[in-house]
Amino acid sequence: MANQVITADVVVAGAGHNSLITAAYLAQAGKKVAVVDVRARPGGGVDTEELIPDFWVDTCSTGHTLLRSNPVLAKDTLGLVKKHGLEYVDPDPVARVAFPDGEQFVMYKDLDRTLEEFARFSKKDALAYKRLLTEYNDVKSIFAESNNTPIGWGKPLDQLLESAPLGNVWRKRRALSAWEVIQHEFENVHVRSYLFWQASQTFASLDLPGTGLLAISIVAGRQANSWSIPLGGSGKLAQGLVEVIKEHGGEFYGREKITQFLVEDKKCVGIATESGNQYIATDCVVSTIHIKHLIEMLDQSLLEPGFLYGAQTYDVGTPGYAIYMATNEAPVFKGKEVSDTAVSSGYMPWPQDSLDMLRRIKDRLPIESAPHLLVATPTLVDPARAPKDKHTVKVLFPASFIPPYGAKSWDDAKDQHEINMMKLVQTFMPNMTESNVIAKLVKSPIDFERGNPHMIDGCWHGGDRSAAFSGPLRPAAGWASHKTPIAGLYQTGGTTHPGGSITGVPGRNAAMVVMKDLGLDFPG
Repeated sequence: MANQVITADVVVAGAGHNSLITAAYLAQAGKKVAVVDVRARPGGGVDTEELIPDFWVDTCSTGHTLLRSNPVLAKDTLGLVKKHGLEYVDPDPVARVAFPDGEQFVMYKDLDRTLEEFARFSKKDALAYKRLLTEYNDVKSIFAESNNTPIGWGKPLDQLLESAPLGNVWRKRRALSAWEVIQHEFENVHVRSYLFWQASQTFASLDLPGTGLLAISIVAGRQANSWSIPLGGSGKLAQGLVEVIKEHGGEFYGREKITQFLVEDKKCVGIATESGNQYIATDCVVSTIHIKHLIEMLDQSLLEPGFLYGAQTYDVGTPGYAIYMATNEAPVFKGKEVSDTAVSSGYMPWPQDSLDMLRRIKDRLPIESAPHLLVATPTLVDPARAPKDKHTVKVLFPASFIPPYGAKSWDDAKDQHEINMMKLVQTFMPNMTESNVIAKLVKSPIDFERGNPHMIDGCWHGGDRSAAFSGPLRPAAGWASHKTPIAGLYQTGGTTHPGGSITGVPGRNAAMVVMKDLGLDFPG
């Protein structure tokens, strides 16, 4: 199919989970939607692929804890659960993390068991953790209201917090860095390392102002809801959303590289693709294209200076590296004692060492280790992803976009880095040897960028989440409400408020904005 004109009410550029949510809401409201993406499969980072024959692996995301509180799932407003079979399991233990001295920290769904684990290291820290969870429970509905409301629609978050218990305390915590909050509230190095590991799953710059809430919100969500795993893989979310779109007359068009946004009389009327096809929108266009690529596809003379500056200075975030394995056995921890793993497990250096490496990544300098490791073994609770008694194991960690070992490119350094990182994994998971590994696939930052242009420099999470790139400044000052300077062109995805990770919030918020402008009722 080439050199064709496809017409729809709404054209959606990019098929990440957020833009699929926006598209699903619009389709459900009666709009004919066309979703266009360069990849053959929808979902972006929310995808489950047979990267290794007979083994189904989540390419990026595995846990959907943050999404569970979104009305998309909490109220099942799109029918993903009741009509399309999306189902979650909540593993226990929630997490197991190893430290450089051989100690481990285990988090359980049962709060009392988790508190006992804290108390092993520090009774004071156990009390601090319990107190902080209570304090967060008092305000989490306020943070949820702020996140689940488009910028400019309701009261600013600081104003909402004024009426809350300890509201001013939370205002200050938000303004601090996550590392500053952890340091202030906790004393033991193992506890600090564990909490830093939890917050680090966002790949945010945790030493920068404006990340303070991440020190508490991530671990609090997992304490309440575990590390929620979609049965069948992350891709089941994208699959369900596409089913919603199609059942209401919409369509997904894959293998279509978007090259241009079409503008007539200063209004966006569609997109053009490398194949020569045009997708024309009678109502509007919704883009989840990374803002840095978006401005390259537009006449920049049409862009307001603040929007253009925001795009030019936008911090794309922290690159990632992944090792995907098919194994005969699940990982087994060995520290002070031999113990089972958890679906969400990993390794955390001492925080200062991690921060030093993250700073080198931020400064585009090579590193030869990892600031932290996430080891995901979803087959522990979802065995259908692999042959009987076999497992999928995924190791994820930050890496500099500049390759280590003096290599000219990541293509030259990838194999050596995998060898070195697996040696690190074996220090706390000694059975993760070649004899246990049936097959392996490795992706460096450049591999992720090649596979998905939205992941600039191999960054998965849509950009940094420090103060300069959050709230009304995301992605650009004056343009955080999912609109752009060009009429008829809206934005969603991880580069928009409130940011990346698997939350679905940018997608739902964008749907609210678009539907209001189109005179459509939003279902909730």
